[in-house]
Amino acid sequence: MKLVANRYAFMARVLAVMLAALVAAHATSIKPMTIETLTERAGLVVEARAETSWSLWNPQHTLIYTYTRFTVSRGLKGAAPAELVVRQMGGSAGGYTQQVAGIHHWQPQEEALLFLRPSQSQDGTMSVVGLMQGNFTVQRLRNGEAVASNGVAGVEIYNPGQQSPQEYSGVSMRLGDLEQRILKAAQR
Repeated sequence: MKLVANRYAFMARVLAVMLAALVAAHATSIKPMTIETLTERAGLVVEARAETSWSLWNPQHTLIYTYTRFTVSRGLKGAAPAELVVRQMGGSAGGYTQQVAGIHHWQPQEEALLFLRPSQSQDGTMSVVGLMQGNFTVQRLRNGEAVASNGVAGVEIYNPGQQSPQEYSGVSMRLGDLEQRILKAAQR
């Protein structure tokens, strides 16, 4: 009887570990950054419109990256070019799809405020600072006001003071307020 009870206890522990791994596999954990920290870490902060996207395997054929070409409408920090390409993990290529929780892939004509740095590929492309934290989607409201938000599903906040991760809902604010915080932080 004791052997059967031990076997059930062992199986319950194995199942709990497997479920925890499954949940963790569908989430991205981040350490939250303020607008000021994002600005400090970005070499370039721009408002831009997505034009076109495409996905490719890396040279080792182990990761898929999605590239999006943007037309820049306004530079808030750094020397903003008229166009730029942003590289992000995940996408579909050669019949395969790789998804990264918390990564938002842009649609054509989508507006964004982006905190960028040169990508690790050293090919002239840019990467978003802080994963989704440096990617603010801009929405135009009916009253003409613009609102920017970097919230996406599937992201958890890492906080050493908490016993378990918390869901990340992002930051949402008026675009004008966000621009002012960036400009002020860029002057430091």
